[in-house]
Amino acid sequence: MTLRTKKSKRTSGANSPNASRQTQRIPMPHNSVFVLGSDTNKQWLHGVRADKRPTQQKSEEELSFGGERISLTFRQIGTFTNFSNRLIWGQGAREKSQSSAGLVRVEDQAEMEAMVRAFGKENHQSEFDWQAEYGQGFDVINLVAAAKPKLSLCRDKVANLRVQLSLLEKKIPYDVEDRGNEVGTADESRERRHQSLPWSHGLSNIERPTFRDTDEDSTDTQGDLAILFYLEKLYPFDPPEVADARGLKHINKRNYSRAAQSNELLFAWHNLPSQSQGSKYRSQPTPGRPTSSGSNMVVGEFEKDLDIWEAYAKEQKQFIAGQHWTMIDCAFWPVLNEIVHNWPGFRVQKYPELSCYHERVLNRKGVQGLLEMGD
Repeated sequence: MTLRTKKSKRTSGANSPNASRQTQRIPMPHNSVFVLGSDTNKQWLHGVRADKRPTQQKSEEELSFGGERISLTFRQIGTFTNFSNRLIWGQGAREKSQSSAGLVRVEDQAEMEAMVRAFGKENHQSEFDWQAEYGQGFDVINLVAAAKPKLSLCRDKVANLRVQLSLLEKKIPYDVEDRGNEVGTADESRERRHQSLPWSHGLSNIERPTFRDTDEDSTDTQGDLAILFYLEKLYPFDPPEVADARGLKHINKRNYSRAAQSNELLFAWHNLPSQSQGSKYRSQPTPGRPTSSGSNMVVGEFEKDLDIWEAYAKEQKQFIAGQHWTMIDCAFWPVLNEIVHNWPGFRVQKYPELSCYHERVLNRKGVQGLLEMGD
């Protein structure tokens, strides 16, 4: 173990009588323990360096195990993270208690550099001001920007928006992976979905976004709802202990049925006869869509489905499944948004609760940006 005094303001001048720094070398044979106290750490640099002495100068113990060594460092940790919801708190973080924990910052280069500079000062200055350098805390845990998941978009605007809304609300940074010209206009998206048979409650066989995670296997998940469930399993809006405290267990169980219902509404919307939709979507009949003889019945079924969601919105008041944002909002709101903007039959007087809910989500931070990206 080599110890060397740190630089100080009093001894930094070249003409100072104490300008030369002290060095101590402490032999550490097999099974040695070195305890470094806070006062020593403040004044001295420490490190275990490679022993470059000739073999004949080393003892038998120093030559054991081929001269290799294993060092274990024991530290008292005062900063904590919860990776399931990306929270950080404690002595070294900005927020000191778990109840007010902040989000881990994965792309804040300025904060990473500030933390590195603080480390350097602590390691080399004996008069280090801990409060000035560390007092405010840091919410970064890596000294380099972490790899980000990749999202490949498709031509289906609703499918894309579902996934992007979930990533936005979960505060998961990601890169959009280029898939050439596969992302089309809203009109192309709609017509392409109609022509992609067979249908299964609003899902088609070819219009699927793909999410590639940063885990060891680089897991690929395909399909909007499949990605939503994947994200909810690995990065839940509320971890189990918080969900229990909020009484949200029933909402988590409801995710499956409500997600399926949102797709049933999407299926009904896509099967509305063209004359019942906005002029921008009027087109030639496509396979699987109803003829004019069944138009009234199809419109009626669609309105019944929408009435169910109006009742949900009236019952829950804040979001579609309760007072807190959930995966169901990510699945349903993009469908509602397309209906609001493209169905002449959607009127505030008829659907007041859904209108308020739609506006509430529209005003959430980042949602307008997502819609502009998709245009």
